[in-house]
Amino acid sequence: MSASAVLAVVAATLGWAGTALAADVTSTPEQARQGDPVRLEIVVPEERPGTRTERVELRLPAAAPVGEAYPMSVPGWAPRITTRKLAEPIPGIHGTTMDTVTASVVWTRAEGAPAGPARLAVSMGPLPQAERMVFEVVQTYSDGAVVRWADPAGGARPAPVLTLLPAASGHGGDGATGAHGGGPSDTTAAGEAPTPAV
Repeated sequence: MSASAVLAVVAATLGWAGTALAADVTSTPEQARQGDPVRLEIVVPEERPGTRTERVELRLPAAAPVGEAYPMSVPGWAPRITTRKLAEPIPGIHGTTMDTVTASVVWTRAEGAPAGPARLAVSMGPLPQAERMVFEVVQTYSDGAVVRWADPAGGARPAPVLTLLPAASGHGGDGATGAHGGGPSDTTAAGEAPTPAV
């Protein structure tokens, strides 16, 4: 067994805190169907001892816009939506069309919120007719350090990816369970997040 493998086994056995520093940003689910809504959850690790994450920005892919996307309420984090205008409208939920869509969601950690990985979620849909969606994550620490998770798979800072499967036969993706039915806004008040449809 190599020295690095031995160290990994020993660290896992002893539960060293340092082992958490090797974590990447993770996202769930890893797959969804085109035209469907999805609740995408991301976990952003704390990698810098002595400081903590103060801000997380999730950037939606410009080449694969989604009609509607909303941050889910997460204790200790205040969300804000930024939007962009499209040249051509795209389908929204319940048969609507949207020419203004979410460009990014920014979460700011509330005063007194516990430290640790940021566990955040966005409800979005209908998912575009694309093979995958790559989400850039920009993480800002309290000491001013900025970490960009935008590399391809295998890179030092891989971006979370959602693989999109072809739509199910006979399914129109017009607002199934999991997405909110309102319209996006760039004026969401800090700490307020739309309540998702059940």
